[in-house]
Amino acid sequence: MSRVCVIGLVGLSALSLSANATSWAALPMRVLRSLIEADAVFNGPTVSTYFGTPPQEVNLTVDLAADWLAAYAYDCILCSGGTSFNPLLSSSFQSLNSVWTNSIPGFSGTDVMDWVSFGGILNAPDRQFALIESGANYTLQATIQNGHLGAFVNPSNDTSSSAHIFSQLYQSSQLLNPVVGFRFDPSNPKITIGALDPADYDGDLNWVEINAPSASFDSLNTFSIDGLKGYNGSFIPVGNSLTANLDSLANTIAIPNVSTYISSPGFMGPINPAISNGILAYPCNVTTPYVALSATINGVDYQIESTGSLLRPYTSFSPAEGYCSVGIVNKSDTLLPSSVTLGLPFLRSVYLAYRFPTDSCPGYYGFAFPAGANRTSSQISQTPTSTPTKSAQCLVFTTPTSTPSPSTEVTAQQKLLSSDKYNVYGGEDEAVYLLGVDDLSQMDFLAPVSAAPAPTSTASSNSTKDPMIVPQPTQSSGKYDVFGMPQHELVTLVGVDDLPQMVWNTTELK
Repeated sequence: MSRVCVIGLVGLSALSLSANATSWAALPMRVLRSLIEADAVFNGPTVSTYFGTPPQEVNLTVDLAADWLAAYAYDCILCSGGTSFNPLLSSSFQSLNSVWTNSIPGFSGTDVMDWVSFGGILNAPDRQFALIESGANYTLQATIQNGHLGAFVNPSNDTSSSAHIFSQLYQSSQLLNPVVGFRFDPSNPKITIGALDPADYDGDLNWVEINAPSASFDSLNTFSIDGLKGYNGSFIPVGNSLTANLDSLANTIAIPNVSTYISSPGFMGPINPAISNGILAYPCNVTTPYVALSATINGVDYQIESTGSLLRPYTSFSPAEGYCSVGIVNKSDTLLPSSVTLGLPFLRSVYLAYRFPTDSCPGYYGFAFPAGANRTSSQISQTPTSTPTKSAQCLVFTTPTSTPSPSTEVTAQQKLLSSDKYNVYGGEDEAVYLLGVDDLSQMDFLAPVSAAPAPTSTASSNSTKDPMIVPQPTQSSGKYDVFGMPQHELVTLVGVDDLPQMVWNTTELK
């Protein structure tokens, strides 16, 4: 995964603030401007996280449905992404000499321990995580880059729950609240750990309890929903007692039966769709179609963005000429307890709050509208149908009065950068810093003797010292071809006759 092109990394010290100061962190996330329909294209969100001493920046993939923490090793085989962790650069790194328990063929690693920090504000010393050393699994190459931040605290396993990095930060009194906020929308993508910023959302938070029916299911972040609505605002008949799970690694909305949605103009709207290679597509070569779909949760309708989320831009990956793919697919994974999987198109359309479970409180998701999104006042003023039973106990949070300002420090990667910038051959971009150049042995370049000033003798006539004689360069006795020049333009070379002669041994052919 060694794509080494580092231009002006700005790092934050993992050691800058006290580990016991109650606080919160607001970190920018990186998301695509538009989702792309292609198996080999990474659509996921990433957040900068720091590992080691001095800190190394790794842009971890944010996964709402899992709980494990991992960083790709700098020498990982076939890992995808542009950042990684080099344990050789960290003075606090410890190997635990054990194979990572979640290892599978093509995606494996070892258990290690080191300092982990969010923005240099929230710090977890001696934090265990997986160091991924093999990333050849084709599916995971396209869904996880650089490393993995599992943002779900598993309530079904006490050991797993207490070992999660969010739980550890809260137990060490670093977090203002046991809550995380997410904006996956491209206008202002961010994650807040320890507090919810009221400036990030519009309307009231609509809280629902996470209630996975069994710990044996693949996805545990399941909750009840009222249903999905189409173009005419009526519910699409996809079953009763619907449940949903959130998946930030999926770039689609998965429903029980896509044919039910496209069978009626009342659900789909006035569109003539096509299904090519199993992918739903709308004609987009004349006008931009609108994909009509909303998710209704606890009485509130959440419109799912069409352009850039449900409707993909027309590219070489599009399923048919003149058609744009649509991110609505059949839900084929029967191991998941949920009826619907709400992937990135939904997540990019809402503000998400996650109250992770603690001693006496279960986990909750809260939904609102992203601040600055194109939503009407009637949409924002919707009110939830019900309120969770333990709201007074579990869903009252301290509102932050200020945003912490982390101190900056040179990261381990920056220490390897050259002190000067260098032009890139054939490139038109500005000059870049290079890794490790200053550590290379310096070469002494002798100026051509012909460029030196002529020697002048200051010795007196009775001096006993011999005068200094500077050797003069001599022209070669023969002429030589110059690569790339016409053959008739032979030239003489300076000093070539003074080079050691090479002896070529030949064998006579008989």
